[in-house]
Amino acid sequence: MIVSINQNWVDAEVEHTIYLKKIIHNFLHSQYSICGPKTPAYYFVREARKLIISHTLSDISSSITILNTHTRRLGTQKKRLLTELKKIFNYDKFISKHGAWNAYALCKKSKTRICPYCNHAYAFTIECKRGAFRPTLDHFFLKDQYPHLALTLYNLVPSCATCNSSLKGEENFYQTPHLNPLFDHEVITFQLFSTGDPSGLLDDISLNLQNVKLAAIAPTRCVKSQNSLRTFIVNERYELLLMEAVDFFVAKVNYEEAKVNTQIGLQFSEASQLRFDRTQHNKYLLGKMFADIYDTF
Repeated sequence: MIVSINQNWVDAEVEHTIYLKKIIHNFLHSQYSICGPKTPAYYFVREARKLIISHTLSDISSSITILNTHTRRLGTQKKRLLTELKKIFNYDKFISKHGAWNAYALCKKSKTRICPYCNHAYAFTIECKRGAFRPTLDHFFLKDQYPHLALTLYNLVPSCATCNSSLKGEENFYQTPHLNPLFDHEVITFQLFSTGDPSGLLDDISLNLQNVKLAAIAPTRCVKSQNSLRTFIVNERYELLLMEAVDFFVAKVNYEEAKVNTQIGLQFSEASQLRFDRTQHNKYLLGKMFADIYDTF
């Protein structure tokens, strides 16, 4: 995770909660007429239903703990429970544009424009007569292993296909902790530096570009951020974006010089000159990288 999007689903909370509560209610109600022992899913959903619709990470994690308890108790029958939960929390139906509330309706409520995992791909939604597309919805906790969370709002991260499918794949973020864009703070930072003279970055940009490097840095003791760098191959991807970092750095240097040169009579704003507003960095492609370079001043 590069960018935090912890307010992303605020506008969708009411509608999605109603949608999910109805699914749970209909399933539990369908079981009331059964005489004797009910299906394994009934006992799990009845116990975990408030956690499944919760908007807090601790509740979502607790629901996984409860699922693990149920699967251990069922032993060889645990596959039946998981299969039942997949049918109840039917993600395929949700993404099929069925009904008034579906994946497209949800994604239209998303506040983010960019993939929070990489910050260099868009993640917005368009739906018109000529066609439609939306960001992929990454299940932070895998829906195949935790099918009860397939429709849980705060388990759905709008992201690009590269991060979601090509890189994350079947990585289990419950067993191997990663930064969660919907809950965690931004702790990965970018540094533009010279491998030669640390104070000669500007000179190296002009004369020895091979000495100029860009690196994403995660706190050494933060396992989640270190895992995120590895899974989403952040440094390997950003190596290819060195020129964008250099161009922004030079633009910022030029602006600072123009600002103190009273003969120029600067009349334009910093945001218009840099085409970047530091206070809105999470709305831009590469915005976190630009923000960190900006902050070096």
